[in-house]
Amino acid sequence: MPDISDVVGIGLAGGQGVRARPLTLKAPGYLRSKAAMSFLGRRLIRWVIQILSSEGIKDYYIIAHGKENRYQIKVMIGYGEGFGVDVKYSPVKYDALTTGSADSTLRMLDYWDIQQPALVFPTDSIIDFDLGPMLEAHVRHGAVATIAAMTREPDEVAEKYGVMLTDPEGRVTEFVEKPTLGELREHFHAASDVEFRQLPLMTNAGFYLVDTEALRGLADEPEIRELRARRLDFGKDLLPWLVGHGYPVFAHPVRQIGDLGNVEDYVETMVAVLRGEFEAVDRLLGPPFDPAAHVWIAPESLSMRDSTSGMTLYEKLAVGSVSIGPAVRIGRFCEIHPGVRIVESNLDDDIEVHRDAVIERTQVRDGAIIGAAARVVEAVIGSMTEVRSEPYNPTTIEHFVALGDEVIVYPGVHLSEHVAVYPRLKLPEGITVPPGVEVTGPADVLRYL
Repeated sequence: MPDISDVVGIGLAGGQGVRARPLTLKAPGYLRSKAAMSFLGRRLIRWVIQILSSEGIKDYYIIAHGKENRYQIKVMIGYGEGFGVDVKYSPVKYDALTTGSADSTLRMLDYWDIQQPALVFPTDSIIDFDLGPMLEAHVRHGAVATIAAMTREPDEVAEKYGVMLTDPEGRVTEFVEKPTLGELREHFHAASDVEFRQLPLMTNAGFYLVDTEALRGLADEPEIRELRARRLDFGKDLLPWLVGHGYPVFAHPVRQIGDLGNVEDYVETMVAVLRGEFEAVDRLLGPPFDPAAHVWIAPESLSMRDSTSGMTLYEKLAVGSVSIGPAVRIGRFCEIHPGVRIVESNLDDDIEVHRDAVIERTQVRDGAIIGAAARVVEAVIGSMTEVRSEPYNPTTIEHFVALGDEVIVYPGVHLSEHVAVYPRLKLPEGITVPPGVEVTGPADVLRYL
């Protein structure tokens, strides 16, 4: 049986990050790769490489499409020198030829003559799993592909995840890519609507352990060549084709998958990690300040004095003038004023949180300022963004709002329900932004005043 060290990693980094905007917008017209998004103080691609490296993978091949993906990732991880691994990249000449994730993978296998087992992984998700048992099952079953799988309920699955039907051994007998609730009902006949909506479904987590020699052999199949000419994606095309033609494809349950492709998923994954529900990430966060409450605070922030009381954060915690936790991570040199309450949130470095502000289930990026008495709940706050607020004119941001980098929100503004504000915009007092709206430029600001 192959050793874990024989497995190579193939990272898919070809998307444009449209669903994740404005998280993937650094400035107007400048796209940030999803792999470059900040998550708990590190870029996402760094988390992915560290998690997989801790499982024993030492050789990586990054399939990057477009300048943003390729060179932003290369700046962050280089050729693997800082991680003790080896990283190679897909040739630029293939960018114009690729017709999908599986097509790109086949090109990579051929170009680098990869013959050992490979774990194909997305660069915009984190995983909590054990590679050893997955590899053992993959070899034992003689699988062409073993799919990392998570069980979810139908409402969570519909139009978002690929669903797999399996036999008792875990062999995939049917693969349905992102079915609607109606399509799910065609496959599962529950006794009642309540029973159906609670039905556990096995979903595709986007991580695939593949037999590279078998896949390379399939590249010459006439039907595969025909598919590649139009589109050959893993979830939409290759995996359903393999299952439909009787090839051994198996599902392997994993503990957790965290999708960061949109604001709501980003927040939910962040909170789950901070609660300790991702063992693989928990190990890499380092020793907590308060293990029982799952609270991490950098020493530089503990010793920071605020300009209101002159007390250090450590002193304020001791006397109870601030409340931090459970499930909180605070980076370096953050200035936390008295009366602040922070729950299930991550604060990166150099952040200032003024008196009596409340931060819950929120990601706050480097250099942001949260004003006095502001209420920020279920949000993502961009780097160097200012949420200005006053005790008698507080600002409220809640329910999966995303503010891009260097946004200024003036006192008294209320943003709610999946509003997205693009970088460097100013939202003056009196603005009313409807739920679900993207504020992309100054014209939008004027429209909602």
